[in-house]
Amino acid sequence: MLVLLIAAAAFVGAAISWNMATVAVLRRLGINLSFWLPFRLYRRQPPEVLNALRGRTINAYVAVSGLLLFACPLFAGLSAYDYVVRRYLQHSPYYMKYVLASIAWLLLLVIVGVWVSLGDWQKGAEKGIGIAMLAILVLKVSTDLTGSLMAAVFVVAAAAFCSFVYFAVRRIRGGFSGQQYPARREMQVQQDFVSERFVPSENATAEKVAKVQQLMALRPSLDSSSDEQCGDERE
Repeated sequence: MLVLLIAAAAFVGAAISWNMATVAVLRRLGINLSFWLPFRLYRRQPPEVLNALRGRTINAYVAVSGLLLFACPLFAGLSAYDYVVRRYLQHSPYYMKYVLASIAWLLLLVIVGVWVSLGDWQKGAEKGIGIAMLAILVLKVSTDLTGSLMAAVFVVAAAAFCSFVYFAVRRIRGGFSGQQYPARREMQVQQDFVSERFVPSENATAEKVAKVQQLMALRPSLDSSSDEQCGDERE
C-alpha cells in the first residue's frame, strides 16, 4: 500500500512538474501564462490559456491546452506511476506489452485532450486536469490492488454511485430553490397565436369565393374611412 501511495505521489508530481516546465517554455515564446496555472487543477477562473492565446487560431489553443497542458502531463504522470509500481512492487522489467499499453494510453489522452480543449474553446471556460488525474489514479490503484476484473466492477459501481449522488443533489437543490419542473402529462398544449382555428375546406373554389366576399364586405367601410381622412386633410 505504501508503494501505491508513493506511485500516486509520483504521478501528481510528474504531471505538475511537466506543466510548470511547459509554462516556462511558453513564457519564453511570448505566451504569458501564470506559474500558478499547474496548481489550478479543476477550474481556471478566468480562463488563462484562452486569454493568453487571444487573437490566435483554435489550432494553437488545442495544441497548448489539449496536448501540452492535458495529454502530455497525464502521460508523464502515468509513466512515473508505472515506473514506481513495476520497480518496487511488481519487480518486472518493461516488455513489449507495456510499451503498447503506454502508446494506447497516449493516444487515448490525446483524443480526450483535443475533445476537452474544443469544448473549452466553444464555452469560453477552462477546466484543469484534476478530474482526469483523479479518474486515472482510481483506475490504476484499483487495478493494482484487486486485478483488472474487480477494478472494472469497482469503477462501474463508483460511476453509478457518483451519478446517483450528482442527480440527487441537483434535485434537492432545485427543491430548496423553489424551481419546479412540471411533469410532461401536466403540461398543456400551447395555443397558437392565431385565435381563429383553421378548418380546411373540401372545396377550394368555395373557400376562395368566401374570402372574396369577405373582402368586398369590408371594402365600403375602408372607402368611407379613407374619404373621412381625405376630408380632414382638406379642412
